[in-house]
Amino acid sequence: MKNIKIIALAVLLVTACKKEDTTEPAGFTSHKSTAKMIVALPFDVDFHTTVDTDPSIPPTPCSGDLPGLANAGYFLHGTATHMGLIKPAQSRGQDVSCNLSFATALLYTTVAGQIAAANGDLVYYTGSDTINVYNLLTSSGTTGAITGKWTIIGGSGRFAGATGSFTISGLVDFTGPTLRFKGKGTITY
Repeated sequence: MKNIKIIALAVLLVTACKKEDTTEPAGFTSHKSTAKMIVALPFDVDFHTTVDTDPSIPPTPCSGDLPGLANAGYFLHGTATHMGLIKPAQSRGQDVSCNLSFATALLYTTVAGQIAAANGDLVYYTGSDTINVYNLLTSSGTTGAITGKWTIIGGSGRFAGATGSFTISGLVDFTGPTLRFKGKGTITY
């Protein structure tokens, strides 16, 4: 009787061991999965701007110490990692708000816009910039430094659902007004 119990237990164990375990440990994805692996990739930009003079898109009025100051929208020109040479006619930005302080000689802006890849795929962004306007306020020059952080909030085509951010730094030429800047960060798409 004891031998029968041992044999029955052995059969149960062998049968149980042969059953395929299809569960996976937490945090692991099967090699059979078709899920796309999402990784943050380097994202570098090298841009300059031109003013958007479209009268149907009015300049954004600024608050602060200089009544009547308003910032026009802009077109972006240049290159971006994963995008190549961007399409300026579709790469546009606009200040959402701006505030000028004489005490700090800084112009603070929030921006929103899109960057168009050579094939028309888009990256949408928002951001915050700080522009040093000391030279402009004191008539000692026509340029000022710009720094900021732009956040990628989506896109279209291969950039649908994109996320990420990049910091920018460069120079504003107040006679244009135009700006030239580089940015470095990451994009996930």
